Amino acid sequence: MKTTLEYYDIFPKVLCTGSWSTVAIQALGEHAAFDAAGYYRVKLVPMNDTLINLPSGAYQTADVVYKSGVLFFSCLLHGEQQYAVLLQRQNKEEWRICCELRIYALHPDFFGLRPFRGDMHCHTCRSDGAEGPSVVAANYRKAGFDFLAITDHGQYEPSLEAIHAYEAIPMSFRLFPGEEVHPPKNNSHTIHFGGDYSINDIFRKHPKQYEEEVDAIERKLEVPAQVNAREYASLLWVYRQIRKAGGLAVMAHPCWIQEEAYHIPRAMYRYLLETQPFDALELTCGQSPEENQLQVSLWQQMREEGHGVPIVGSSDSHGTVNSQWFGLSKMIVLAEACEKDAIIDAVRARQVVVLEQYHGESFPRVYGENRVLEFVLFLLTEYMPLHDELCYEEGRLMKAYACGDKEAGKLLGWIGRRTEELFEKYWARQ
Repeated sequence: MKTTLEYYDIFPKVLCTGSWSTVAIQALGEHAAFDAAGYYRVKLVPMNDTLINLPSGAYQTADVVYKSGVLFFSCLLHGEQQYAVLLQRQNKEEWRICCELRIYALHPDFFGLRPFRGDMHCHTCRSDGAEGPSVVAANYRKAGFDFLAITDHGQYEPSLEAIHAYEAIPMSFRLFPGEEVHPPKNNSHTIHFGGDYSINDIFRKHPKQYEEEVDAIERKLEVPAQVNAREYASLLWVYRQIRKAGGLAVMAHPCWIQEEAYHIPRAMYRYLLETQPFDALELTCGQSPEENQLQVSLWQQMREEGHGVPIVGSSDSHGTVNSQWFGLSKMIVLAEACEKDAIIDAVRARQVVVLEQYHGESFPRVYGENRVLEFVLFLLTEYMPLHDELCYEEGRLMKAYACGDKEAGKLLGWIGRRTEELFEKYWARQ
């Protein structure tokens, strides 16, 4: 965490353009305390404007009011961007900088959105993962996640098991149903996020119906010669069934190296990106840099060719304790609420930033639309570290509760909504 965040708190951190806001700066400890007799002001530097185009004298300044150890100032910001807040104290005839803080101004259409860190693709010991569903969920919250869908291979029930494990505890952390769909005689996997029932169960319980419906789809297809029409028809069936169930259909790990070959034939991968019958592409996941960067490269190439697709980032985690891939890939979604439909709407609207960070790296690579990405970069340094401290405590209590500690459940009930309170503190009221 930045030293500045340890020494000072500024709130709200996120303001709405075109509206006056009162901002507070609080010292965190006597070593950073403000002098009641001192003269302070703030200078607001819009970080997307250069010094050449906006001379120093043109920067907006605001008078500061001292009250009970806290400094207050009011401002009206018009440009959507990050602002450096230079807190200055007068020393004789000079103004000297005490500290540099950061705030962000959003236009009204984005100001009502909240950032949620999530993962739509992980496994438990119910398939080929290491831990049980309730422990997996706890460890995700401990790592700073706001939502999770467990997606065991061919199984929907483990995701419900995790949901039921914590349904009696009021928490901000959300668990959603999901599964990894493996259609018969089709090597391409699909993540089913959030739907109301299992898609795997349909073709397991009604194999004849599945084959007949895929036959009907295939008969109507005209696909390139290098694309397997049967597999493509099968995928169309899967995507349609997921949407019918109220879920999101995600093309999973297309460049995963499976038995010496990439998971999805390159011609099929390109054709899927061109036709976009799915809802989102899993841009990065728990894979090697080679595999992930192949996915990123083709996604970028197809965007240049006019085939932009929504993206998500997931870990495909098979273990959450001392795991090589846990947390490697994730996403931050800007949505109206941490609810299934709001998250799905945000993904489709491309209000998602994918983060890829291997062990030992101090900062992630980020992918997404520029407007969303720029705001998320601010959040990663100025908001998420504070959010993650709260999540860590909740995750520890979740695991204890899942392992039979009833007292941990009581404590979790008291603190389980603190991330919502944090949001209310750092987003300006309108």
